Amino acid sequence: MKEVIQKIMELKEEKNAVIVSHHYAPRELHEISDILGDSRGVYEEVKNVDADIIVAVMPYFFAEIIKAMHSNKKVIVPVISECPVANNSALSFDKINEFKKKYPNIPLVCYTTSPFEVKILADALAFPGEVVEVIENINSDKVLFVGERNCSEEVLMKCTKEIILYPQNPVCNVYSSATIDDVNKFKDECNGNLCLMVHPECRKEILEIADYVCGTGEMHNLIKNANDDCTYILGVEEGFYQRVKGEFIDKKIHHLSPFLVCNAFKVFRLGDVLDSLTYLKEEVIIDNAIAKRMEKLLDNL
Repeated sequence: MKEVIQKIMELKEEKNAVIVSHHYAPRELHEISDILGDSRGVYEEVKNVDADIIVAVMPYFFAEIIKAMHSNKKVIVPVISECPVANNSALSFDKINEFKKKYPNIPLVCYTTSPFEVKILADALAFPGEVVEVIENINSDKVLFVGERNCSEEVLMKCTKEIILYPQNPVCNVYSSATIDDVNKFKDECNGNLCLMVHPECRKEILEIADYVCGTGEMHNLIKNANDDCTYILGVEEGFYQRVKGEFIDKKIHHLSPFLVCNAFKVFRLGDVLDSLTYLKEEVIIDNAIAKRMEKLLDNL
């Protein structure tokens, strides 16, 4: 493993490359990443990347966003991994276009975890954990929302506007795997002050009782800056749990469910990154016309 890491580091320097990883990726890849974070964190940091090559260790839909931000750079993914939500057939361009036509003059907010071409139909994009805030800042009393189904429940619970949901919003089966029984188990077993932090794609009954419903980047900041004696129960993907467990060894942190594991992120390995840098594959290719139309949406994220 040390030899592989050394070769990766040498190739990064030789080819003026940076490695950008979502923190759901396996822990071994955290160590070699120049940028590591959730969707929002990666987006903010990658904007100012000064490199010829960007290695995106994340599902293809987000690598496409990075390519749209850096059309003049070579963006490669070690493995072409598809997210079941972002690639759900219910979110096809034609279907979302028809949905939008039914409600003329009502702005559409689209989840970033969606097909690349569908995003150009949106009036605004929203990262996980930010959908409510984005919708509340839209200058309209009515808003359309296309995204993940459990996330839609948070929108209905918290938004003050009239929300018209796309009726076929797909569900994230990973986050839906956590149940209220998992929460109750920790309530029974753990003594002291519990703090339940969950991703907005968790089930509605969990969202309703959580202390925080937010993106994992915000969770990281909350845990990092907390001075309390909380026991943190995280309803998050296993990769992020492993990150904070390793970073904050003095804090009491538990994973809500062992089933919160997303295989779309787990396919990446150190050897894949090495091959990707060696042979500059797989290159992310996007339609330049679509990328141009997305520039304003990306700037406003």
